[in-house]
Amino acid sequence: MHKATAHLPVWKDPDIDWDKAFEEFLAENKTLAYMMLKNAKVYKDAGILTQKNIMGEWETLSWNEFADRFTAVAKVLIDMGIGAGDMCSVFARNCSEWAISDMGILATRAVSVPIYATNSKEEAEYIINDAEVKVVFVGDQDQYDRAAEIIADNTFLKFIVAMQDNIKISGDKSMYLSQMIEKGRQLKNDKEFEERINNVDPDDIVTIIYTSGTTGNPKGAVHTHRSFLNGIFPAWRYPEAGPHYISLSILPLSHIFERLWSYGCMSVGVRIGYCPDPTNFLEYMNHYKPHFMTSVPRIWDKVYGTIHAGMKNAGGMKYKMFEWAKGVGLKAYRTNRYGVKYKIADKLVFSKIRNMLGAENCNVYHIGGSAFAPEVNEFFQAIGINIFMGYGLTEFFPVCVGFRDNAIPGSCGVLLPMCQARISEEGEVQLKGGMCMTGYYKNPEATKAIFTEDGWFKTQDVGELYYVEKNGGKLGYIKITDRIKELIITAGGKNISPQQIESLLGNEIYISQFVCIGENRKFISALVVPNFILLEDYCKKNNIEYVSPEQIIQNPAIYKFYESLIEAKTRSLGQVEKIKKFVLLPEELTQEAGELTPTLKLKRKFIDQKYKPLIDKLYEE
Repeated sequence: MHKATAHLPVWKDPDIDWDKAFEEFLAENKTLAYMMLKNAKVYKDAGILTQKNIMGEWETLSWNEFADRFTAVAKVLIDMGIGAGDMCSVFARNCSEWAISDMGILATRAVSVPIYATNSKEEAEYIINDAEVKVVFVGDQDQYDRAAEIIADNTFLKFIVAMQDNIKISGDKSMYLSQMIEKGRQLKNDKEFEERINNVDPDDIVTIIYTSGTTGNPKGAVHTHRSFLNGIFPAWRYPEAGPHYISLSILPLSHIFERLWSYGCMSVGVRIGYCPDPTNFLEYMNHYKPHFMTSVPRIWDKVYGTIHAGMKNAGGMKYKMFEWAKGVGLKAYRTNRYGVKYKIADKLVFSKIRNMLGAENCNVYHIGGSAFAPEVNEFFQAIGINIFMGYGLTEFFPVCVGFRDNAIPGSCGVLLPMCQARISEEGEVQLKGGMCMTGYYKNPEATKAIFTEDGWFKTQDVGELYYVEKNGGKLGYIKITDRIKELIITAGGKNISPQQIESLLGNEIYISQFVCIGENRKFISALVVPNFILLEDYCKKNNIEYVSPEQIIQNPAIYKFYESLIEAKTRSLGQVEKIKKFVLLPEELTQEAGELTPTLKLKRKFIDQKYKPLIDKLYEE
């Protein structure tokens, strides 16, 4: 298989006493902020945070600059009266200032409470009130305006810090981050700062991360310094990493996956390149050419569709060459035999695709959050882009990781050494380990409900646990098959996995989004969002009038076209799982409309309610 860079090993020293190793790691590093200050003394002028600034220029902060800025932020927070255990929020898209603000909060022994950049005023206010947030750092004008509305009559919120100087602020309760940093550099409270950062108890709360609220009001998962450092501890096992590597930050930093991944990379010196808007994914990929990144299957489903559509439209020899190379690559991947034909295919086709995507340096790209179609997964592996599943939850992260030398298609990777797993009689994955939250903030009922009587965390995921003999020992693997709360139970009492069906349709190039419907219904139906760019091209080639998305979805010929696509993709499913009817939608489901979470998961209950009239028509006799 193509290796763009030197391979990082999975686990060294398989016989290591992991609990002892972690306690030594914890004693040495204490907290994330302490670790970052320590790293700054090691890496000094090496770059650590890279972004495109508000002027459209690429800029990189060194370790020394990063440490200087977050130290200054911490000193001002202390001067403002923020005490140990007080709550502060970061309300912004991914950027260098996000890490500076977050680390400044943590360095004071305060608690960081991230808010998704796309959260409405009401959603942000819920978190601010529930956590009793005192200071909020905002990333743009919209977020500032939302925060300003909240602070006007809020009991808890005292101050707003604007990360960018182009944000219009007003009143005496606002300040620019640049002003804050400059002020912090002048303060003489070094002694108190040192006491704060050195005297943290590992079991102090470090962050409260609110769930994305797919099934109701979000709940605040409480993590300590111990559980957070447990989460990044696996990265410590890769000393080969360093400033010569870069990780692309594309998932929201407000989510535990991206946040812990980024800090894990930073713990071993890996530079972070920020992408604030996933719609510009390819631009940032091509600029950074990342070795590592986290993402979700939906992103790669779209890339897969784009590649195949482009090759199909190219036609002729180019398309034939692509199909030949694809066949060679898949055979090589499945048999683990990479011969002369693969080298030719790689030179003529695969390397060009990697370069086009900015993935020529790919070492490991991890994904999580939902099912990943095996067809898509195999394709990227075959062309030398190493995309591996991982698994974790806001409440318990990480659980599994996959790498080149241990990945099994369909699994979420290898169970981490300090994580225990079991499968309940109902098929639920249950977990124990140091990376688990302590509970839900101010919600003892929900906390009690999510743990078993003997202390296992209930993931609410249906899955399988199995072991594979490797290198003289056993590696545990988890395969997630569905969410308990997302299982569709039809009127006939059949349990249907929507993710399995949606995964099958997600890589169809003419489909942008696919949502299964059927709770308490006679059969499974679907909401389908076409890929209108490709659909328009299809219409031109077939002499079908295309005026607008609204017009074309009413065309019977187009409905029949999608009917045949869905039928072909779902032939392997059982009768009760097949899509009997569907409706085409004229526009994509979005976060802004409340249909998707910030990590692009479907808000099924909201979607069911919003599109109820359309859905009801599907079930009319």
